[in-house]
Amino acid sequence: MPVASDLYSLKRRLDRYFWHNDSPELVRLRHVLDKYFFDFDIVVIGGLVRDFAREGRAAFRSDVDLVIDAREAEVALLAEMLNARRNRFGGFGYYCQPWKIDFWALEATWAAKTGHVRVLQWEDLIKCTFFDWDAAVYNLSNRRVICDTSYLDKIRKQELEINLRPNPSVLGNLLRAVRRLILWNLKPGPRLWSFMKETLSDETFAAIKRLEFAEHPHTVMRHFADADALWRYLVGRECAVGKPARATQHSLALETTIAGNAAQN
Repeated sequence: MPVASDLYSLKRRLDRYFWHNDSPELVRLRHVLDKYFFDFDIVVIGGLVRDFAREGRAAFRSDVDLVIDAREAEVALLAEMLNARRNRFGGFGYYCQPWKIDFWALEATWAAKTGHVRVLQWEDLIKCTFFDWDAAVYNLSNRRVICDTSYLDKIRKQELEINLRPNPSVLGNLLRAVRRLILWNLKPGPRLWSFMKETLSDETFAAIKRLEFAEHPHTVMRHFADADALWRYLVGRECAVGKPARATQHSLALETTIAGNAAQN
């Protein structure tokens, strides 16, 4: 399935998935949402909306991330009732097989709590994501998609860029950047190039390699011996200004090998 043609098409994809899907896992999800979350105004943010925008249902393999328009104390009470575990970023994780739902209060968004973004309404939330491809939300209360008017154009360009540079997980975002660039065959924008150049070292390479092994069944980092090898590969795919560069024989061979894992990630 291609990138959604417009925001109405994206909304229809999300509407069908959430409200017209009678698979057991969606029936389960709607039950959980109705029982615990629909007393609040809530949105889905991040991976689910992004994946439906770029490829539809087939691309979605992540958790469900919810933001709740309620006071932080109210969300904490909900988490206590659900026996949800607090995560590192001010939210909570709740497991209800086959789903993992991460949720947090709008006012507890990391960028808001640290003063990087003034978050008062849903439109402010799209300024808070590290990657521009994640800067979209779907309001489950009124079935509205909220994103920048250029959101789908950015995805069509196949260029991944930083939306908000300050973030609480440098290693996590470095790993996500590498995996997305390789597995989704993307080019990095100038700010993302700078971020990777500044943060990728032998030390961080080893750290994200361990992190990937712990979190992903199919790994990309195992194809590289060290930070220099990874960097040479990335530069071999795209030059530093984001324009196509002539691939080396090594990068072409490695591309073929890694591509075999892409469908499984």
